[in-house]
Amino acid sequence: MVLTQQIIKDTLLPITGRKTLTDGRGLQLRLTSSGKRTWSLQYRFNCRMLKTTIGEWPAVSVAEARKIADAERLKLAKGLDPQAEKKNAKIKGLSFQAAWERFDALYIAEKKPKTAKEYRRSARVDLLPRFKSLALKDVTKSDIVALIDKIRRRAPVMANRTLSLLSKFYSWCLGKDYVEKNLTLGIPKAKEAERDRVLSIEELRAIYRAAGKLSRGNELFVKLLLLTGQRQGVIARLEQDEVKDNYLEISAERNKSGERIKVRLSSLSKDLLFELRSSKGKYVVSTTEGLKPISGFSKLKKKLDAVTGIEEHWTFHDIRGGMTTYLEENGLDRIYTSRILNHKDTSTTGIYARPEHRQHIDWVLEQWSQVLASNDGFSSENVLLFAR
Repeated sequence: MVLTQQIIKDTLLPITGRKTLTDGRGLQLRLTSSGKRTWSLQYRFNCRMLKTTIGEWPAVSVAEARKIADAERLKLAKGLDPQAEKKNAKIKGLSFQAAWERFDALYIAEKKPKTAKEYRRSARVDLLPRFKSLALKDVTKSDIVALIDKIRRRAPVMANRTLSLLSKFYSWCLGKDYVEKNLTLGIPKAKEAERDRVLSIEELRAIYRAAGKLSRGNELFVKLLLLTGQRQGVIARLEQDEVKDNYLEISAERNKSGERIKVRLSSLSKDLLFELRSSKGKYVVSTTEGLKPISGFSKLKKKLDAVTGIEEHWTFHDIRGGMTTYLEENGLDRIYTSRILNHKDTSTTGIYARPEHRQHIDWVLEQWSQVLASNDGFSSENVLLFAR
């Protein structure tokens, strides 16, 4: 059929769905029940049947549709795909910020809340201020290198995290056909200095004693870190329903490894929870009667430094290293320190063999609480060895 303006006018719209009128050589007019009449050209490219939209009738008349179709056929004769041409033209105008917003909605939003928060902070602080005004196609590898070098001067670890995030972003964009290559490939990571700070048993005891001079919420936070060896975030955001009779049960969403964990409690830990925990609100370790979790860690650390007199820099995370070092130096096998710290075991044996070693770990934590908290200095210098 050769289409005319009159034939199109006289053709009734479908009651439901759509119908197609053809003009020959792949030119088609699609009619829908909603009243739209859309021109398209169907063509074969690289052994695939494809379709590209030309415009809507009557804005694009029959004669104009044929002219546009002839122009698209000329591109095909030159080995060019009309659909790809349109896509490239659209992508050329895509800004870095627009691409990032799509990445956030479709990729970051699917991550764990803590991970998503870290990604968005990196974007807010470093990425968007630098690139948001640029078209995605105009960002160069040199631009990325300059940004990473700038971050590296203030924080090598953060530079590596930002580079990793950008790599994920460009890989995602590559999959969406927004870019032709991942610009982060080949950019070297900054060298991260290995932490070699190990808190001695004397320093750990000093921190434990100093915690007694803090507010109830802060005291409970510091002492539970020392007694359980858990990560700062696990203890700081402890919720009422996570506290069981003899252990803490932490959900996979709240644990760095992404697995549900049980944190065994010594008698001293249970006594401190009974005495110092918030009796109201959602959060157990709190200075706001359970309404909010504990915060202000930098100020808390300064208070502890002032009381303990520890001069060499340390962090709350170093407590885990100090506790682990002491236990292993005094005979505890690493399999037990790994269980106490709730490290994820990715070895083949660890995947299949998952004993809790509950009885021995309970005994170790009872002994550790005596080593740490006894006023008379009860320690391995007396009778305690942690070997099984």
